Amino acid sequence: MTELETAAQPLMFSVLIGLVSTEDSSRILETLDVLRKQAGGHGYEVLIGDRRNDAVSRKIASDYPEATLIPCPASASLPELRTAALDRAKGQYIIVTEDHCVPSANWLDSMVQAFRAAPAGTVAVGGCVENGVHDTALDWATFFCEYSYFLDPVHEGVGPVLPGMNVAYDRAIFQDLDRNLLTSGFWETTVHPVLLKAGKTLFSTNRIRLFHCKKFSFGLFARQRYIYSRYYAGLRFGPDQLLKKAIAFGVTPILPALLFYRMFKQIRAKGRLRAELMSALPYLAVFVVIWAWGEMMGYLLGSGDALARIE
Repeated sequence: MTELETAAQPLMFSVLIGLVSTEDSSRILETLDVLRKQAGGHGYEVLIGDRRNDAVSRKIASDYPEATLIPCPASASLPELRTAALDRAKGQYIIVTEDHCVPSANWLDSMVQAFRAAPAGTVAVGGCVENGVHDTALDWATFFCEYSYFLDPVHEGVGPVLPGMNVAYDRAIFQDLDRNLLTSGFWETTVHPVLLKAGKTLFSTNRIRLFHCKKFSFGLFARQRYIYSRYYAGLRFGPDQLLKKAIAFGVTPILPALLFYRMFKQIRAKGRLRAELMSALPYLAVFVVIWAWGEMMGYLLGSGDALARIE
């Protein structure tokens, strides 16, 4: 596309972020700095659902006029924060990321290119997630636990899976969506299945690159791993599916072995980071047990307030 054509059809992004981090909380400033230096000159706005309302919030308000802070209750969940941000969005494309994720220098441009390359009917594009904090084995363990599936290389082309914090949507899809889908869970688990069932297309490419940059303490990650697992299991089955809950509860003790198998399989398929995975094993052994315990409690007791405690 020529510069004249680009000017005639300007692209506008709305970047949605929930401000939730209790550790490494100033990382969002790096995110905002990198957005200012994006290749391609694409216009954007940043909409931040803010449940922290702290010194970082005040820094953003004073130094980043392109960002709009939306004060929210401390009890607001990440999906609720994102939905509050979505309500204020004006962009043609809606990007979802997190307050501890730092985009690549051509992040916005790569999303434009992905929508152009994708087939007709594509409503969302996403990419790969790399580890941006890797000083210690604990850093690698926290990353592998969450994002080994999304390491480069990810699947190139049409597929059913996109990372929930490195994704851009055509804004039009939100017009007819039930609001409960937006607020009741993470959009990759509530919205994406609905889009796929409606015959819409999701498109994945390694050109859309994001760095996960949160420096977790052991204690925080252990708590977050339990909370997320309980949230997931608590919502997996309806209240009338007691038999399925009982079966899932009964087989959960084998989950750590399955998780290890999955991580090793994914890293082998990527063809990289095997030494880093081995160094992370002691921490991963603890985290997968916590993961399984969280799921067992979710099947037994439900999700409780887990969704509102995820960061």
